[in-house]
Amino acid sequence: MINSHNSINYYFAEKLSGLVCDEITKSYIVSIFSKYKTAHYDLSKESITLQYSLAKSNNDFEKFQTIADWLFFANAIFPDVLKSASKDYYHSIGQLSYFSCYRIVRQFKIYEFLADNFIILSNKSGKIILNK
Repeated sequence: MINSHNSINYYFAEKLSGLVCDEITKSYIVSIFSKYKTAHYDLSKESITLQYSLAKSNNDFEKFQTIADWLFFANAIFPDVLKSASKDYYHSIGQLSYFSCYRIVRQFKIYEFLADNFIILSNKSGKIILNK
């Protein structure tokens, strides 16, 4: 029997196979979509500003990653959820969060790449997944 996590990973890997980026980035993006199979990391009911402030005051890698991943996911699949502030605000917080991950763990350059390409990659991923 196929593990449901593996089938979700497989589904998103297949859907995103045409995304133009290196394989490490593509694998990371697949993991973003796969991790939202449950609501454990869902920030839709949270204040992104407060979450970012907490991450920044504690220099909290995991919180920065969670914020950035959730904003990437929401921007790609459910952009209407991001309505309490402007799109530019959410994009900036996503980019700053990924860049903070890079700053904390410099050997993982993927976070710098995701920060630099947040808007393009999340928009393209969403279009591919939603067949737009």
